[in-house]
This record gives sequence, C-alpha cells and structure tokens, in this order.
Amino acid sequence: MQTVAGSAPVGLEVRRRRWTAWLWVPVVFVLVAVGLWWMGHPTALPTSDDVVDVTAKTDQQVYVGVTVKDERDIKITSVEMDTAADSTDSLDSDGLEVRAWICKDGAISQTTQPERFCGDVLPAEGNTLHLGGADQLMLSVDSTTPVELDLERLQIGFRDGLQRGTDPFGPPFAITVLA
Repeated sequence: MQTVAGSAPVGLEVRRRRWTAWLWVPVVFVLVAVGLWWMGHPTALPTSDDVVDVTAKTDQQVYVGVTVKDERDIKITSVEMDTAADSTDSLDSDGLEVRAWICKDGAISQTTQPERFCGDVLPAEGNTLHLGGADQLMLSVDSTTPVELDLERLQIGFRDGLQRGTDPFGPPFAITVLA
C-alpha cells in the first residue's frame, strides 16, 4: 500500500460546526432563570386558622403575641394589615393604631407591659425575627375610641437568606376595644 504525501483534497476537510460553539448560551440562560425564580419563591411563612381574640380598654395599649411553629431567621422588610370584609370598623378608624413589633428573647400571650417578658422590644420592619428561637412577633393595639375590628393574617415582606418574598403570616385577629 502506498501513501501519497501532500495536502488532503479540499473536498475531504472536516469543519467544526459553528452552532456548538454557542450551545453554552441557552444553558446559562436557563440556569440564571431558575436562580432568579428560586430567589423570588422562598418557603411560605407559617399561618394558622385559629382566630386570636384581643380585648382592650380605650387609651390602653395592649400587646398580643403571634405564636407560630417554624425554624428560621427572616429579615422583615414590610408589614401590611388588612381588615376582613365583614369587619365592623376599619384600620382608618379615628384614634386607632395597630403596629407590629418583635419581642427579642421572650414571648407573650397578651399584656400591657411587654418589657417585663421581652429582653428588647423592636419595631418589626427592618429587624430580624428568629422564628422558632427566642423571638416572637407581636401586635400592639391602641385606640382612643371603642372599636370592633377583624384583621386578616398579616402580610409580611421578608428576606430569608438570598430569597425574598411577601407571604401571609400567623392567625387572623378579632380586636375589640371597650369604652
């Protein structure tokens, strides 16, 4: 058998396919899309169907603890409250103030002096809540007039590590402020 030295004939060249060089682009796109979806879909916050009854007198600020079963740390970015459709009064009632707080290193059921049971009391927005740890979310209710109010679950905007979301949290509330 003889071999001929020289260049191969032009018709027998093997060329690389150009489309395989760009195959990484859709793979990277899919990975980025999945990562962004994951960042916007954290595990849902715990809720309860048990209605928490809150009774207070006018001109007396009452704090109510929100007890949940979960184990994680969340940074609260916002807290929104809405009244139920069948609520007698609204959050816009004259003299009514409902706010969210964090009880650090303690827990309460219902009290007028949370400092006795909490190591520190901080506004909920902008602070970290250690669910299942030594912290508890609280609502404070203060009104200068009698009010009957049904609150839906709190809507909490939060960060959980790299993930961000807004979810319902805790139970609904039935708030009565007596004269």
